[in-house]
Amino acid sequence: MLRTFLLAGSAMLGGALHAADEGHRGWTLEDQLTVPDVRTLAIADDGKAAVYVVRVADRESDKTVAILRHVDLASGSTRELLRAAWIEDLQRIPGTADWSARIDKGDGVQLYRIAAGGMVAPIVVHPATAVYGDTEGAAYLGYGHAPLPTGVRSYSWSPDGRWLWYVVLDAEPYRQTVRYDADVASERAQRRSPGRATASIFLRDSKGRDRLLAKRPHSDISTFFGRSFVNWDKDEVQYDVMEVDAAGKQRPVAMAASLATGVSRVVEDKTKRGYWRLTGPLGGRLSSGGFGMTRDLVETLPDGRTRNYGRFPFAVGDGRAVGGFVSADGKRAIAGYRTVKNPRFGLIVIERGGARMIGGGTSLNNCDFTATLDLGVCVAQSQILPPAVVSLDVASGKTKRIASVAPGHENIASLRTEPKMWVNRNGTEATGYIVWPRGYAKGKRYPAIVITHGTDADERFANQENQWEYPAQLFAERGYVVLLINVPFSTQSADFKAIYDTWVNETKDRPPREVQNRIWLNDTASFEDAVSELIGAGVVDPKRVGIAGYSRGSQSVNVTMTQSQMFRAASSGDGGYLEPAFYQSLAGSYDTVYGGPPTDPAALPNYLRMTPSLRGQEACGAMLMQMANPYPASIDLYTALRSAQVPAQISLYPGEDAASDETHIFHIPSNRVKAMQENIAWFDYWLLGKRDPASPFAGRYAEWDKMSKAAPRQCDGRKSAAED
Repeated sequence: MLRTFLLAGSAMLGGALHAADEGHRGWTLEDQLTVPDVRTLAIADDGKAAVYVVRVADRESDKTVAILRHVDLASGSTRELLRAAWIEDLQRIPGTADWSARIDKGDGVQLYRIAAGGMVAPIVVHPATAVYGDTEGAAYLGYGHAPLPTGVRSYSWSPDGRWLWYVVLDAEPYRQTVRYDADVASERAQRRSPGRATASIFLRDSKGRDRLLAKRPHSDISTFFGRSFVNWDKDEVQYDVMEVDAAGKQRPVAMAASLATGVSRVVEDKTKRGYWRLTGPLGGRLSSGGFGMTRDLVETLPDGRTRNYGRFPFAVGDGRAVGGFVSADGKRAIAGYRTVKNPRFGLIVIERGGARMIGGGTSLNNCDFTATLDLGVCVAQSQILPPAVVSLDVASGKTKRIASVAPGHENIASLRTEPKMWVNRNGTEATGYIVWPRGYAKGKRYPAIVITHGTDADERFANQENQWEYPAQLFAERGYVVLLINVPFSTQSADFKAIYDTWVNETKDRPPREVQNRIWLNDTASFEDAVSELIGAGVVDPKRVGIAGYSRGSQSVNVTMTQSQMFRAASSGDGGYLEPAFYQSLAGSYDTVYGGPPTDPAALPNYLRMTPSLRGQEACGAMLMQMANPYPASIDLYTALRSAQVPAQISLYPGEDAASDETHIFHIPSNRVKAMQENIAWFDYWLLGKRDPASPFAGRYAEWDKMSKAAPRQCDGRKSAAED
């Protein structure tokens, strides 16, 4: 079936692709599918080699697989060491020439040692009874992988490599009992019964003896999601757990276990609880302060004192950036950052004498360094440069290309991709990129598609977290102007940040209408004004404009399509936030956005003002909704649109079997291919009037014809109303 999809896709694209110059070619559907996703990287103790993991779509098995590769840093020679269902948390084992990783080789995710020569041997193997993923009986939902039986959930080596802290999971047996109240309500939006499990935290000494430190309940999300920060301090190991306070909210609790006795205690001294993801050379926490295009780089010490290293055009602490490193002597620290304008990822070296940026013009991701922080290895990439392994000399700050991570994508002729900062009518700024059509001719008007996820448009190569199954490069090959647009960033002003904090922290510091105006309605203004700029420049045809977004982006798309008259077609992926159906699951968040439940007469006007399903009669453009799960909220929006005779289609993509679903980030290659083909067919039909008999969705044209004829109105290009 997958091969049929790929062949059909090649036929669809055949006329649109051409080589930009000799020896190069244009993008294909297969290229979009097979962009490798680099997950983790580790340098050898002697700095002579590195290993890294990529996740790639395997067309034969119709699975996303993990591949462990070894790179010689002198020659660039690359070899494959292992191919498995899952490889994650790759680390160098201190004091040895080996690495370790959590790997699923067929018996669930366990902890393995990877020898320099390539041999893979078990370190910790625990019965994998607990399952992650969107499937029957899973302990927790997955994000972008198949249902994943898990034995070892997380681990950490002591700096000398003699001690190992690790967590294993055990599924609780099914109990045939009646459940009540909150235990029932929590399953309101779930298709299948979830499982439950317990987590056991162990400490292993140099002789291989294990000691149980703690047994944690299912509610400890820090331990279950592998987010416990571990710190090795002299004669004890410190780690986080999550406890539920009297108000029913989770709060982190720092624990410390004696290496000698294994006895754990709560760390009461706040000055000793400062083990953070980003640590500076003074032993404090690194963060970015201030607002705007430049931010203060600040180290906050355990006693509350601060050291300001100056203002820089970036922010540290972004979860997508490289984590923090501190040299063995404690004199040097390296932290990853994300620039504010033209977002890319880089590195800042912080020493007691000051701070300096290192790297180049590309993004540096998945970095690792030797213990002295003199030599590093990173993955370098950009919007047009496929990922490659580079070495990094910290003293000079210079990088050297070592080997390609994606050799199959190296001979694709780059599309012209322009970084852009847009300022909308409200004075707020949004970053992103314009991907120009192949062979763009000035003076000709082109169809356009806006693609958004929220904040993932940056200098990464055809990144699935940004584009999802909206094949931006293929759209550009087919003659579309593609705008990859981030929603306005919250740190551009103190007032804007306060609005976002109100929403994120679920407070009532700002009234609901102000939250609506400054977040989602402001998103709509940014999309409209970005397109209007290109319409005014004679680039975009105002009658052929579409928009696509998934997850956070789906919120923006759904609001935009029920507020604006500019977009003739949309594709909204796997989202339903803002719909009344989710109120019971997200009451605190909805109270911030709407002022109360939809049954509250005082809050109802706020729902009527912005809830997409309650504004179906205002929509004019055709909407496609692609789903990994049949969210009730998304079905409500689809139903409302069809009731208003607005052209709408909802498509549910299947999981591996009847007991599982596709994941939020699609992981089944055949689903990914078909979702991309569906988006191409949808936008080509509604924006260009094109029909492709070779498309797998050619059978839907007749239904789309009926919807088009029955539509009560056409989009007239008007922008959304001004904020009130």
